[in-house]
Amino acid sequence: MSKNGRMRINMPKVVHETIDGETVVLNLDNGNYYSLIGIGADIWGYIEKGAGVNDIMERLYRDYEGGREEMEREVNTFLSELMKENLTAPDGDHSPDGINSFDAQDDNDDKRQKASFSPPELNKYSDMQDLLLLDPIHEVDDQSGWPNVNENKGWPTRDPDSPFEHE
Repeated sequence: MSKNGRMRINMPKVVHETIDGETVVLNLDNGNYYSLIGIGADIWGYIEKGAGVNDIMERLYRDYEGGREEMEREVNTFLSELMKENLTAPDGDHSPDGINSFDAQDDNDDKRQKASFSPPELNKYSDMQDLLLLDPIHEVDDQSGWPNVNENKGWPTRDPDSPFEHE
């Protein structure tokens, strides 16, 4: 991937949710799920917003204390892992609509303390792979968000009395 290249989340076969700073990513094709925390979750959020590799690196240089060469090496390794796991895909070298919102800076950015850079990690789990692949409700579309029942497929609706339901 070029330095100016952009990546996209490999939807609809990849779904994700960020809760309390941890991003959980689920690959619906193979049933693996992943955990991203700290810098890894930040990078995932930047990819979701349409940031290119240069955009991501500039944001990290500004927010974290560390050597540029180490940061670039570790981030490029992380981005390669995301692609190897089919969680992301190349999205060309164009700038998407709304990228300016990513670049918008808060006036307080220069005044705050930088955190120490630590390499982003992609934690992979396959312990629930068989269950996730058997579950027919995992098919989603762009509008339904985190795995919801696809009523058009004719699957039964969820039991409203189930203790596993959430609102």
